Amino acid sequence: MNYQQKIEAHLRASRGMITAAYCKENQIPTIYLSRMVSQGVLNRVAPGLYLASSGDYDTFFFFQYRYKQSVFSHETALYLLGATDRIIQSMDVTVSSNYKFNAPMRDIRLHRVRKSWLHLGITEATTMYGNPVRVYSYERTICDFIRQKAEMDSEVYINLLRSYGQYDKRQPQQLYEIATQMNMIDEVRQVMELVYE
Repeated sequence: MNYQQKIEAHLRASRGMITAAYCKENQIPTIYLSRMVSQGVLNRVAPGLYLASSGDYDTFFFFQYRYKQSVFSHETALYLLGATDRIIQSMDVTVSSNYKFNAPMRDIRLHRVRKSWLHLGITEATTMYGNPVRVYSYERTICDFIRQKAEMDSEVYINLLRSYGQYDKRQPQQLYEIATQMNMIDEVRQVMELVYE
């Protein structure tokens, strides 16, 4: 099997996506990716990331591939976790307060947090194309919503809190651990008691 055939085999197995890193790990010269772009077989969608002409464009996966320190949060996290069927109009993304983007963000609601909070409650979800992405857990999302209540849509806020009781993967202990680390345990307890009393 020649290099191009190896690339084509990987594209069939990965829903039409390949990275330069994969080629390097498998001793495939990356010049073959450039040649396949010239032939119209591949499209370069981000530095080091290529998609077959017939492949699925996974917005969530491609965004996180490009911005590796980002975490999907708020309504986007709930959507990716399958906790809401509400169609999202723009992606909610959280980064640390000192994270810099090289280009302006369009259709992104950007949230910045302390660096020490960024990794609290990260879990993995799968996009509709089968790719893994980093998202905040329902528990972390509750903390973010409570912390930013004044900025939240009141209907979304109330529904988020009420539907947590029916969420089959809920972990109340994790909710209180995250709230403690974010210095908001009393506020979270008070809100949760009001919702479920």
